[in-house]
Amino acid sequence: MREGTPADAEAFVASVLGRGLGPADLDQLIIDGYARLASHPLGAVLAHRAQEQRDFFVVLSGRLQVVRTRSDGSRHIIDVVNAGGACGAVTAFAPRPRWPADVHAAKPARVLVVSTDALMKPSEPQAIRELLLANCVRLLADRARHLNARGELLTRRSLRQRLAFYLVRAADPSGRVEPALTRQELADHLQVSRASMTRELGRMADEGLLTIDGRSFQLDDRETLTRLAR
Repeated sequence: MREGTPADAEAFVASVLGRGLGPADLDQLIIDGYARLASHPLGAVLAHRAQEQRDFFVVLSGRLQVVRTRSDGSRHIIDVVNAGGACGAVTAFAPRPRWPADVHAAKPARVLVVSTDALMKPSEPQAIRELLLANCVRLLADRARHLNARGELLTRRSLRQRLAFYLVRAADPSGRVEPALTRQELADHLQVSRASMTRELGRMADEGLLTIDGRSFQLDDRETLTRLAR
């Protein structure tokens, strides 16, 4: 009996964990106990902060938010994970893993729940398991780079510097930025209010540094923005 749908298999192969694997391998890794599939409606909580962690999520479709609630009850979005990305992999491999924040479905989400216990359990060499572990190493390296960039971003004191740093890093060779974040998520990422961010973007557009095109941006003066980002 087939474990996943053709859409699940296609999304898995395109994900950070599916590199080098084929569509049929999704069924096999589920049968072997390395993962299971789950669907979550909008607003569902997939994990709670400080909860013991035995797995991590690979998003096949939809969108997850990693959220920490402040003492005053307000929410801070730490990360946003779209289809193809992974959530919780760094802490899942820690000696005593616990979720560092709540994980919410920001859109209805189809996820592959990957068991770190199963992956790390000593067993006979198996091609699928070896590829999964190799992809986990690449995934952890990618997350380390992401966290390093996040740390660099937060060393920029002014809002303009943070915006410039984000935009320059996110731009393609033509200077086009297609954010994976909503405006509110971007404001949370920069740790500023949405209103102040919107005003600053407007000023930067008025000064000819960039053009705002819906949710996207075009860097019109990349040289100046790169200097600002330093």
